[in-house]
Amino acid sequence: ESCGFEEFFDRNKQGPGIHKWRHYFPYYEQEFMRHCGATATPVKMLEIGIQSGGSMRMWRNCFGNMLDYLVGVDVNGMTKAWEQFGDEPGSVPGNVHVEIGSQADPAVMDRINAKYPKGFDIVLDDGSHNTRHMVATFQLAWRMLRPGGVYFIEDITKENVQAVRDIIFNATHPYDQGVRIKGHSIFDAIYDNPGPACCRIRPNSVQSELEYVKMYPMILAIRKRAVPLRSLYADKHGTKW
Repeated sequence: ESCGFEEFFDRNKQGPGIHKWRHYFPYYEQEFMRHCGATATPVKMLEIGIQSGGSMRMWRNCFGNMLDYLVGVDVNGMTKAWEQFGDEPGSVPGNVHVEIGSQADPAVMDRINAKYPKGFDIVLDDGSHNTRHMVATFQLAWRMLRPGGVYFIEDITKENVQAVRDIIFNATHPYDQGVRIKGHSIFDAIYDNPGPACCRIRPNSVQSELEYVKMYPMILAIRKRAVPLRSLYADKHGTKW
């Protein structure tokens, strides 16, 4: 069972274009599969950078009736036309929206946060691929990610990999919402705990909130826990030591 992203891509020979690296499709399936198939849960998605619109059409088609709403963000005002996908067969009428503005503009992200207060299960950054924009977007959009949701950045290359270093390894960014503890990077915080090394530890705020950080070729995926982690503890079973 799959969401069928690659199959849709292969059928999409005409109309709004989709430009995707082939090796992305298995990662989409891994990260987004919970919203497809017989046990699917509803999905609210934010896609940053929608260009010719084909990927919005792919998400709408493959998530089908499980798609609560899909919001695209782009600097090009012409992309507003892609709201028409919400009126195509198989869609919940009017569930595709386009917001015009820069991904790195706090006012744009504040507007989206206010307009869609229920947040998003998937935030996908396929925008400018500019290092500064990618970091700023993470800082602005993480708060909009719902519990259990995934923050997904694609098209990471040697030209913009500094964004990953800044998001994961830099302690100076003011993450005032969510993933942040004073003086720590995300990387440091995942492996750092106050008190003794064993065997019952209270998680710090990053451990409590993050389920995992995954690095795929050209992609970064950060999953927020559905339920905060309340305790780290080790049990002993057995009689011989």
